[in-house]
Formats: sequence, structure tokens, C-alpha cells
Amino acid sequence: MRNYMVVLLRTLQREKLYAAINVAGLSLGVACCLLLGLFLWSELTYDRHFDNYRNIYRLVNEFDIGGSHDTFAVTSQAIGAMVAAENPEVKAYVRFQNFGSGGSNTTGLAIHHGNDVYFWENAYTVSDDVFDVFSHRIIYGDPKNALKDPSSVAISETVARRYFGNANPVGETITTDQGIPTRITLVFADLPPNTHLKYDLLFSDNGAMLKLPDNQSERRRMLWNVGVYTYLLMAPGFDPKTWAHFSDQFYARNMTEIGNAIKGSSWKSWLQPLASIHLKSDVGYDRPTGNPIYLYGCAAVALFILIVACINYMNLATARAMRRAHSVGIRKILGASRLALGLQFLGEAVLFSLLAIIIGVVIVEVSLRFTSINALMGQQVRLDLAQHPLLLAVLVGLGVLMGLLSGIYPAFYLSSWAPLSALASKNAAGKGNLRMREGLVLLQFTISVAVIACTILMAAQMRYIASKPLGFQKENQVVVHLRGASTIEKLSTIRTELAKNAHVLGSTELQVVMGQTPSINVINMENNSGEMTPVTTSNLEIGEDFVSVMGLKILQGRDFSKRLLTDVGLNVLVNEATVRKMGWTEPLGKRVAAGNLTGRVVGVVADFNYRSLHTLVEPLLMFPLPDNLAAVPEVLRPFQERQLVVRISGGDVERTLGYMEDVMAKVDPKHPFQFEFLDDQLDHLYKSEHQLTRLIGIFAAVCIFIACLGLFGLASFTTEQRTREIGTRKVLGATAWQIIALLSKRILILVLVASVLAAVISYFAIDQWLTGFAYRAGINPGIFLVSAVVASVVAFVTVALQSYKTASADPVEALREV
Repeated sequence: MRNYMVVLLRTLQREKLYAAINVAGLSLGVACCLLLGLFLWSELTYDRHFDNYRNIYRLVNEFDIGGSHDTFAVTSQAIGAMVAAENPEVKAYVRFQNFGSGGSNTTGLAIHHGNDVYFWENAYTVSDDVFDVFSHRIIYGDPKNALKDPSSVAISETVARRYFGNANPVGETITTDQGIPTRITLVFADLPPNTHLKYDLLFSDNGAMLKLPDNQSERRRMLWNVGVYTYLLMAPGFDPKTWAHFSDQFYARNMTEIGNAIKGSSWKSWLQPLASIHLKSDVGYDRPTGNPIYLYGCAAVALFILIVACINYMNLATARAMRRAHSVGIRKILGASRLALGLQFLGEAVLFSLLAIIIGVVIVEVSLRFTSINALMGQQVRLDLAQHPLLLAVLVGLGVLMGLLSGIYPAFYLSSWAPLSALASKNAAGKGNLRMREGLVLLQFTISVAVIACTILMAAQMRYIASKPLGFQKENQVVVHLRGASTIEKLSTIRTELAKNAHVLGSTELQVVMGQTPSINVINMENNSGEMTPVTTSNLEIGEDFVSVMGLKILQGRDFSKRLLTDVGLNVLVNEATVRKMGWTEPLGKRVAAGNLTGRVVGVVADFNYRSLHTLVEPLLMFPLPDNLAAVPEVLRPFQERQLVVRISGGDVERTLGYMEDVMAKVDPKHPFQFEFLDDQLDHLYKSEHQLTRLIGIFAAVCIFIACLGLFGLASFTTEQRTREIGTRKVLGATAWQIIALLSKRILILVLVASVLAAVISYFAIDQWLTGFAYRAGINPGIFLVSAVVASVVAFVTVALQSYKTASADPVEALREV
């Protein structure tokens, strides 16, 4: 073994280019595979840091009303307590309700401490036994009694440091916009990035406002309204399949009375294992979830890059066989066995791989520290070998496996030569593996071209999404967040002041900004026969001038108008999807009823994409927002929110925003000016797709680079092997470019064949990815041609760079070689 090591070191010292190409290719392959592997591990282990994750389930439900099937991740506020009372296998339950008006907190909760005011998006009211169900690393405080007091709050480490630095904040008070002090009773460590329900502040839900009524009938009525996330801690050994039977019985006992009153309605529930929510949830009103197709794509790219790197080693090892032929022949004559030679060559491959593992780990560390690669992965990638010795063992195992896989064929081939054949000619040893090398190059470029094509196709889809008309104007629309009833009641003054600026073209208000999921309710609407039928629709509350400011198109009827006394109550605008669903021949004047309020359809607008382009346009009813908030309870007035949309000209934007900030400062000096451009908000809906496209693009570039490294090495050895032939051709009049064309022709043919195979593979891969979009750009065949051209140009340039020196050299020097 010592002698083998000496031989290897001498070989590497003599063949520096070969060593550099092999180590560089394998190192890049390992680094990419490690990065993507860590990301995949984070995605696949969502929520598994909770001790009880195997026994925790999220309760979700489905309502079937008027022929509409709607699933919800949120449930009734009362259902947790009711199922716990009726099912002995429910050991505990926790309900999470987004802290804010109506259970929705779209712009962040303002938390005050002294003169410090910060906004926190992830704030919830929760049951007081949340820390018994969900395990946390507690920094300060007692989790057993942390939320017993209605005026208590548990905060994350990030919140504690933002307001109190490194001091212990337990016992300190913070306030919301309500102005009532809330005492900090516990500080918990920040949740890991791979947690589906993230929170920074947990308020006690033991207050009078959220207390469940004692009357069972009232609780049963509450079951038909949703708004909280409910988690159940089930007994060990619980079988989730038994829940369907219990759900049917629960409906029969508690919901049939109201269900029978609503014609054609039903309800059912099921349980989602905590660890499965991130990747296997497809219900409405859910938190952002992962996409298994993205994971398959990342796993495939990681595997492909590793395969390409291993192929490089195999190709270069067999290509340089002629240099080792003499050595192998002499060793065999001196008694070396085929097994011993094979083990030597395998050992070389394993040593190369282990060296690549070390360099790959360094590349990963540098990438995570000094590039934005981790931001594209949601800050989920962490490489900590000291804390995770198992990962170190996996890396060593990967190095050995990669060495064996990449070295098995060269070892078999190099050790198989007959001694006399190996000594007879230095070229004889390298001829037999030509087809094998070409097959490996074909595989390399099939993978590389497929990844390039997928990247271009994904980018084309995202460009299509960005440029597709949404049915409303999204450019030059500024969304200003309005907080508190006292500010909302001054809306008329705000709009009047804003209109004085020449760059402000109009303004309107709405409850939920475009792109976000509006509320879904059961509304009774008149059909063509004059009967009132329950229909589940999305509902959007809008202000005056909404149609004109947003650039909607009215097809029939008119917009709302405060000048008309009839536009009071439940008069609505509907979209075309509603007309189609109801089958109306004449929609104007059709009756609409919700609770004790009744109204009529006054206008029909053309369909517009009020949600993301992942979904088709669904029926939508638009109601006028109330001007008078006097009926809102005093305790809830500070938490009222609305979105003011201001349409600007696009000229002198900075000064216009400054003017808007001054107006808001006079009206609402308590809160900082919060705004966002509507097109930026809409782009955020496709954040995961943009990140995936960029990730695949980066790794596609790495993949093609590794393939070209191998191609460069192969061209080097091929050119060296054909030096005398090149010299002879030049003496006979061949030009340097003719020589380069001769050396490149075979490679270009392989790349073109690979492009055809890659087109088929990438077509099916992207077709599957596009199923996540309701609107698709389609698959342009020209993209496959572009991918083939890119790969061919890169391959030609790689071979030409290596071949040009030899092709342009003095042929006399080449002919002197023996």
C-alpha cells in the first residue's frame, strides 16, 4: 500500500492537469450535492424538532354547501374543546388564532415598549397548554404557568433582543395598539426555519373576549364558522383511520340541525400528521407549504451533478490509460495480480473522492457565508459537522461510495490488459474504451442539456406570469396600511388631502389587498327561477372608486356610488365567474342575502385575477366597505385594518411618497408610514417559483461547467494521442481550423444526440411542474433548439481552446515524436 501511495503521488505530480480537473469536478459535484442534500433534509424533516410530533395532528375540515366543496386548514374556535370532550383519545388541544381584527393580521402587529415600536407578522393568541403540546427550548420563564393569566404573553428570543437586548425581559410589559399592558412571562428560543407555523408572540386566549360560551347550542352554531388552527395531541398508538367514523358521529350529534336547515350541506373533518403538513397539505386558508415536485427537481439535479462529476473521473481515467499501459504490463509480468491492480486503481478513485469531500465542504461553507445561495433556500441550510457527527460519517461514506462508483469501471478496465498487448503499443491500451467514453459523454450532455432546457422553460413560465394581464392595473399602485378605527374614520380626509397632489391619480380602499385570499362565505343568491339558493363564494369588501382606480371593466350595470341611497346594505358587484356559476341570463337586480342583510346585484365586472395565477378565477362578490365603525366594540377598535390603494402617475415617485407620508403622519402620528407597491406584493406570490428557477439555473451552470471540465481533459488527452496525425495533416496542407473541426466533429455529434434525448426528458419534467399553475405559457419547442445550440457552442469552445495550441504548432515538432 505504501508503494501504491508513492506511485499515486508521483503520478499526480507528473499529471497536474489531470489531477486538477478530477479534483475540481468531484469537489464541485460534492458541494452541489451537499447543498441540495441539506436543503432536502430540512424540507423532509419539517416540524420534527417537536418531541411529540408523532402524536400531534392538525384538525382540518371540509364544508359542502350549495354544491361547493371547500376545504379549510382553519376550524371553528369551539371544535377543539368539543372533540376533546367527546373523544378520550384526544389528550390535549391547542388553538392558534392570528392576533388581530377578525382573526386576520395582514400587515403585522404593532408592539410598543417605551418609544420602540416594531411590527410582527407572526403573532397569535393560543391555549395556555401550548407548551405542553409543542416542546420549546425555554430561555426564561416557567412554561407550565406562562399563559394562565389573560394579560400574559410569551415571546421569542428575537423579540426579546429587539426590545431588551441581552437582559431577561420576564416581568416587563409591552403594549399593542389597544394600549393595555401585557406582561412577558416567558421567552422561548426562535423556532427553526423548517417549522410550518411560525410565531414570535403568543398571547393568552384566556381573556373574556375569546372565552367559549357555556351554552352548548351556541357552541354548535360556532362550528359553522372557521378562523383558528386547531392541533390535537392524541394518545400514543392512535390510528388516524378511526377519525372518519368519529367525525361522522360528531356531525350527527352537533351539526345536523343547522346542516339540515341549509339545503344540500354537509361537513367532515380529518387529521393531518404534524410532520406531513408542509409537503402533503392542499387545503384552503393554509400557511405557505412546500411543493414535493420542487423536492423531486432538487434531488434530481443533485444526483445529476454527482453523476456528471463521476463520469468525468471515469472518462479521464480511461482516456489516460495509454500512459499507464507500460506500468500495468510490467507489474503483471513481475507477478501483480489483477485483483491487486484493481484495488490500487479503486484506491486512487476513493482518495480522489475523499479529497473532493474536504474541498466540497469548504466550498459549501464559503457559499453559505458569502453568497445568497442560502437565501434562495429559505435560510434552511446549515452545515455544522461538530454538532452532527452523523453528517460527517455520511460524508465519508459518500466519498467512499463515490470513489467506488467512479473507479469501478477504470479499475476493471485498466487491470484487464494482457501484459504483452500493454507493452506492444502505447496507443493499443486506449483504443478499446473509445465507445465507452463516448457513451459517458453522451450521458453527461444529456443531463446538462436537460437541466439547461428546464431552466429556460421555467424562466419562460415566470416571465409569462409577470407579463400576463390580470384584469386590473398593478403598476404604479401604492398600498398604504391603515391601522385603527380612528384612522379609518378619517379616510375621507386622507383621500381629499392626497388628491391635492398632482401625481396622485386616485385612491380607493379594500379590506384584503389583491393577491391575498379574501374571505369565503355562504351567500344566498337568487337563481333564474326566483329561488334563493346557498352558494359559497369569495367576498371582497371594497371602497368607493375601486373599479376606476384598479382599472376594472364593467360589463353590465354600474359601480357603487355613495350618492345613491340605494347603495346601502348588501348591494353587490359580481364577476363573470359568478354569472356563469349561477347560470344567470340577466344578472342585474338578482337578490343577494347574508344573515339579516339583503341587497341586489348592481353591476358585473370582467373577470380579474384577484388571487395568484396558481388558481383559476372563481366566483367573487364585492361589497361596499362600511364608513361607520361606531358599532365596533371599543376593545377591538385599535385592531381594525384596511388597505388604501393610491394610484400615482409614476413621475417623481420619491417626492410623491414623501407627500403621502406627510399626510399620514398628520392623520396617524402613532404609527410609522407603511406602504408597498402592489406589483411587488404580487411578485411575492411566486417567490418559491422564482427561487427554484434561480437555484436550478445556478446548478445548471455548475453542471455544464463540470461536464466541460471533463471535455477539456478528454480533448487534451485526445489531442496528445493524435499529435503525429495532426502533424501529418498540417504538412499535407490542413489549416488549424480544419484540424479543430476534425477534433470537434465527434463531440458535436454526441451533443446533438444528447440534445434530442434531453428534450424528451425536460418536456415531461416541465409539463409536470406546470400543473401547479392554472395559467401556463406552454412549452415552446424553440427552447430545446436554444438549449442544444448553447450546449454545442460551449462544447465546441471547450474543445477548440484545448486543441488550438496543438493545431497551430509547428508540425515538425509533432513528427519528431516516436
